[in-house]
Amino acid sequence: MIPVMIHFLGFGMHEAVGTSAVFMTFTGLGGSASYLINGLGVEGVPVYSTGYLNWLQFALLGISSIPMAMVGAKTAHLISAKRLRMVFAMVLLIIGLKMLGVFSWLGLPI
Repeated sequence: MIPVMIHFLGFGMHEAVGTSAVFMTFTGLGGSASYLINGLGVEGVPVYSTGYLNWLQFALLGISSIPMAMVGAKTAHLISAKRLRMVFAMVLLIIGLKMLGVFSWLGLPI
C-alpha cells in the first residue's frame, strides 16, 4: 500500500507509513477473527487457544510489539523522507529476494 499511496495518491512518506499502519490493524483484526471462528471446535490446538488463536502468543507479541512500534515511530520521524524511502526500498528488496528463494539458493542463513 505504501508505494501506491506515495506514487499514485500523493502521500508523503511519513503519512503513507502511518496510514498503512492503521490499515494493517484492520487487516489483522479481520484475520484474527477468521482464525478464531474457523478454528472453533477443532481438537488438538495448543493450551490457551480459542479456535486457532493462541492468547499466550498474542500477549507475548503485543508486549514486545507495542514498545517497538513506538521506537519505530520516533525513529521514522528523526529520519528524512528520502532516507526513509531508501530504507523501505531496501526492506522490500530483501523481502522480495527472500520470497523468490534467492537466499536459500545461495545458502545464506537469512
